[in-house]
Amino acid sequence: MNDYRNDQKRRSGTGPVPGISVQSLAALLGLALGSAPAWSLELSPAGSELSAQLDSTLSYGQIWRVQGADKNNDAFNQNDGNRNFSTGTVSQVFKLTSELALKYQNYGALLRGSAFYDTRIMDRGNDYRAHDRPEQPSQNYPHDSRFTRQTRDHAGSDIELLDAYVHGDWQVAGHNLSARAGRQVFNWGEGLFYRGGINTTNPLNVSRLRLPGSEIKEVLVPLESLSLKFDLSENLSSEVFYQWKWQESQYDPVGTFFSESDLFVPGSNTAYTNSPALASTAFQGQYRSIVARSLGGYQGTQYLDGQGNFQVAHIGKDLEARDSGQFGVALRYFAESLNATQFGAYFVNYHAKDPMVTSSIAHGRADPDALVGALSGGAFGSYAALRRAAAGNPALGPLLGLVDGASSVELGNLTTASREYPEDIQMYGLSFNTSLGQASLFGELAYRPNLPIAKAALNDTVYDSFSQAARILAGQSATVAGEQVGIGRPLHNYERVEAWNASLGTIYSFGPMLSFDALTGTLEVASEHVRGSSLQYRAFDGSLRYYTGRANKEYSAGYGRDQQIDRNAYGATLLLSGTWNDFLAGVNVSPYLVYKDDFLGNSYSGGNFIEGRKAYTLGVRASYLASIEAELQYTNFYGAGRSNVSRDRDNVGLTLKYAF
Repeated sequence: MNDYRNDQKRRSGTGPVPGISVQSLAALLGLALGSAPAWSLELSPAGSELSAQLDSTLSYGQIWRVQGADKNNDAFNQNDGNRNFSTGTVSQVFKLTSELALKYQNYGALLRGSAFYDTRIMDRGNDYRAHDRPEQPSQNYPHDSRFTRQTRDHAGSDIELLDAYVHGDWQVAGHNLSARAGRQVFNWGEGLFYRGGINTTNPLNVSRLRLPGSEIKEVLVPLESLSLKFDLSENLSSEVFYQWKWQESQYDPVGTFFSESDLFVPGSNTAYTNSPALASTAFQGQYRSIVARSLGGYQGTQYLDGQGNFQVAHIGKDLEARDSGQFGVALRYFAESLNATQFGAYFVNYHAKDPMVTSSIAHGRADPDALVGALSGGAFGSYAALRRAAAGNPALGPLLGLVDGASSVELGNLTTASREYPEDIQMYGLSFNTSLGQASLFGELAYRPNLPIAKAALNDTVYDSFSQAARILAGQSATVAGEQVGIGRPLHNYERVEAWNASLGTIYSFGPMLSFDALTGTLEVASEHVRGSSLQYRAFDGSLRYYTGRANKEYSAGYGRDQQIDRNAYGATLLLSGTWNDFLAGVNVSPYLVYKDDFLGNSYSGGNFIEGRKAYTLGVRASYLASIEAELQYTNFYGAGRSNVSRDRDNVGLTLKYAF
């Protein structure tokens, strides 16, 4: 069974996928179901030690939405993907992936590339305006019925180079030495289905795995690196690497079907919010008058509509990590006397691939004290004086509301929010794999002493900032996410904590049974544990709040403790697959089930688990003579209530592949 498990990794080109949705996990089945290798073109000139092998796969696939949008799954800055698609086709992709392997004596090279075209994204508009109730601007406003340019570039069509490296193998004093240089992926650890474990070196491209017909080897992004492997003894091996290029992970672009956020992903440019008070005819008329006369230096906003929607931040340039400083070392020991168990020990220093959010407020001309003076005819000399007077005089409420509203809108023009990628995160890991009868057992433990996690939910930072807008514009400090912020004092909305990730799993071969020629089950249970912090912050109103959880649900919208971070969180994934060989002449048929359950606790913002969230995929795959393959699958998302933004994304997918 260890051979079976290692074969999964080897044939995938990258090994298991950390932390992808249940539908994406079904892509593992091309490996787990034992599909035959593709046909290929092999060239080896007579009398030459040079050989070349070219493998290509051409695929076509569609995904159909089969469940209508939940009207309660419509949060601002999170709903473009839901509004953009009615039931029906959400993706129609043509894709070609090719791999060229060269070999000369003890040297070699590998090149892998991929190209795709999604006609649903590139050639058609979307359905946003059919679902624009209540009316809101999309990230492509005013062209709401079209996808953004960045969305089209990332999810509509692309040609990209994946792996590209040279390698060599030598004998040094009787020991094996191998080296690789170039764009490559590192497959460390033993975890299969969850991210945040040992295999943390390469960024993810989740949007690629959403494409019908995609393969596991397309989700881990190769980076420019040098790696060395050396056998210290017959049972002990070592591996080191150094990366000289950093790259962030790529998630679903804004407005695509599986996207969970309209912010800080490709295609996002503006953060919005809604305030019913700003929708009133009285406020809008008075605000236009303030701007027209430039009272208090107020300049107006780039966006404020009749529904009270307004811009709260511009999405700024990424604060990227440096290219240097990412390296790792691994030791692996094969203990033959301990049931032929392989143990691994790992250390990696890396820079974050997932972003934290940093916001800053630029200097502007707006002066709330001057505005108060102008609007009150000099009766009040400062915003603070008006606020004190209004506390005992309700008649001053409309004037205070006008100043607060105008200041909130003005603050949105001066606020920039950016993705920040913290550097020098350390990971220490241990792993094992062994066999017990017909079962392969595996597990790993990863410890990070300085993992950055988000503090406040994004919409809470917005609400808290704009509740104190006049103070901020007046040059005073304000409390947001437990920090003192203001003009020239940015908010870094994260804290470094101690984090543990553990997983334990098995792959069990049931052999021929239940009419199958082969039946295999894979189960992995994983957990996350956060220490080294109170995981709480004091809000501007004096309340004590817990750090945001994986669902990013804000206190300001009425969500409470149950939706926020837990110190411990757990989940499990089960994969069952059977195979009928020669179901028809030359045709192998493999039905499968993937089930995923976040059964206890909420992860930190970048973690794996939302308590109660579940999903399953039912599918069947048929292959003919190792060159033609067809797959049909249905995926259902459910559980966790409003914390589960995928709960109305049930879908059916069809893929056809031809390997040559």
